[in-house]
Amino acid sequence: MSAVRLTLVDNFLLPAENELHLLDVHPHLGLLSLAAAAGADGHDVTIYDPKWRVRTGQLPYDQTIYAQVADELLADDPEAIGFTTLGCSFLFTVGVGRELERRAPEIPILLGGPHATMLARPILETYSPFDIVVRHEAEQTLPLLLDHLDGREFGDVPGITWRAASGIAETAGAPRIDDLDSLPLLSYDLYPMDQLDLPLMRVEAGRGCPFACTFCSTATFFQRRYRLKSPQRLVSEMDAIRDRYAPSEFKLDHDLFTVNRRKVQEFCQAVADHGHQWRVSARVDCVDEDLLEQMAAAGCVGLYFGVETGSQRMQKIAAKRLHLDLVEPTLDICERLGIEATASFITGYPEEEATDQDATLDMLGDMFGRPRRACLPQLHILTPEPGTPLWDELGDALQFDGYATPFNSWLLRPTDRDEVRAQPEIFASYHFYPGQLTRQTHIAVIEWVDLLRTLGHPTLAALIASHGGSLATLVRQLIAAASCDPARPRAADLAEYVRRTLGDQNPLTSVVRYHAFCLTAPSDDPFQGLVGGRYRIPEGLQSLANVHDCTEVLARLESGADLDGIARVSYLRLPDQPTPLLVDPAVADLMNLLRTCDGFEAATLLVGSGNVTTEPEWVDDLVAAGLLVTA
Repeated sequence: MSAVRLTLVDNFLLPAENELHLLDVHPHLGLLSLAAAAGADGHDVTIYDPKWRVRTGQLPYDQTIYAQVADELLADDPEAIGFTTLGCSFLFTVGVGRELERRAPEIPILLGGPHATMLARPILETYSPFDIVVRHEAEQTLPLLLDHLDGREFGDVPGITWRAASGIAETAGAPRIDDLDSLPLLSYDLYPMDQLDLPLMRVEAGRGCPFACTFCSTATFFQRRYRLKSPQRLVSEMDAIRDRYAPSEFKLDHDLFTVNRRKVQEFCQAVADHGHQWRVSARVDCVDEDLLEQMAAAGCVGLYFGVETGSQRMQKIAAKRLHLDLVEPTLDICERLGIEATASFITGYPEEEATDQDATLDMLGDMFGRPRRACLPQLHILTPEPGTPLWDELGDALQFDGYATPFNSWLLRPTDRDEVRAQPEIFASYHFYPGQLTRQTHIAVIEWVDLLRTLGHPTLAALIASHGGSLATLVRQLIAAASCDPARPRAADLAEYVRRTLGDQNPLTSVVRYHAFCLTAPSDDPFQGLVGGRYRIPEGLQSLANVHDCTEVLARLESGADLDGIARVSYLRLPDQPTPLLVDPAVADLMNLLRTCDGFEAATLLVGSGNVTTEPEWVDDLVAAGLLVTA
């Protein structure tokens, strides 16, 4: 056996051009574990992270990115290249794979991860750049595969699919790591940790899920075997990471950390005196007040709950099977203990009816309706995943409409749309299952909730309260009233709806108008150009006139105080200034008049009470703020 120089490539979910700051540059724990396993077997492994390189400007984010990544990978002279795969980022894998095939067809390209595991044969049949798929957990398989790479004889390597001379070949078996403590420690320094400066570090706490939700492939990938690392191993990893990298928090990666109550209690006892703060995922029926108190005392500061639907009927159909009456009490306990909770929901199930969707929206609304609760409600649209019961039932019925969630790679190249449309099985996340409700209904609900979330908890809570405490009522009325495409809501449409519904005298109307004012790009008719006299108005200046003082309104909403007697003000904003400047309404009136009057003195005369021979004292303030420019 000779050592193999292997480069592992991290996932890259191609973001929109204006969202590069959202790229997640945390180290990929699965790749680190594979690198450690292969390294322990004598192989030379490096990890290439395109996310970090794009985010830091080392890679151009345009259609040349695939060629650039291929060039950088080949510059290290690897003998094999491996990609981890997710459906939402597989476009990147395909793009780089094709460039590698053109440049260096002799280098074998390996695939692993959930997407390649579920679709090993279709991927190899469709895409010639890829040679070998390592299915399921690969810490045992990868070193064996690398040992056999020279001869390309893989019959003794379990759990792989490869391109043989006679066609696609496959070995049986799906190796599983039952004793996670047996895995070697991770070397996070395969990533540029000194430059990432991460306040939160992820640690693998365990694998597997014993449940069988119809929409989720986690249980299938990990073969439904629930495992946790021992408390001693997990705490020792957290100690070592803190000593080396000094994060302020840990995210213990495991879909359902709290399934085994005894093991969670043992971990709490082991970690309690180490001063760590940590976050995990759980089900509301796998925690109770006593366990949450133990977790909080041991440093738990955050919990992620997948509630998925507010309809008890859909809980049964989706095989989530939560008792929904546990949700609110569990979140109340978390709030009392200072644990930040995230409650995640999904809409778009093929069996979902309007009453089910309304139940989900109203449960979300109840969470938003408590502005002081440390709870983050989320709503996502269902995306098809190979390896799930829903896929087995409806995978042949996928439809395509071009709508992509933020969790899908951006269609960067002109040919990408045709690519994903032509391969629905491989690019299932860009498609949808037909269902009881129209696709447009699901999209409109998702998009309106996303827009409403930007209002912030206190404003949204008050807006929901003004609609009988029902988020479903608010969303349905917004969809019905929208003058634009209801699936592409605009902040201006929301502001106009609230103005018509609540009236201009309601301070809530002012806050929503202010919110839209901050989000909206400069209009087609902004203040601009020269005016007579000594001053001109800078191009792009906009005004929001005669609204309530929104800083005061927001403060009262946050504190629960009444909204009576709040002063009227106006706001001015330049395109490059995200925070508007509060001005007296008379000043905003003056600025409007400056566009039509012959000069500054004439405008001042119009708003004054007599002949004006000197400039008001606030002119200097406007000049200092950039809202007036000396002509």
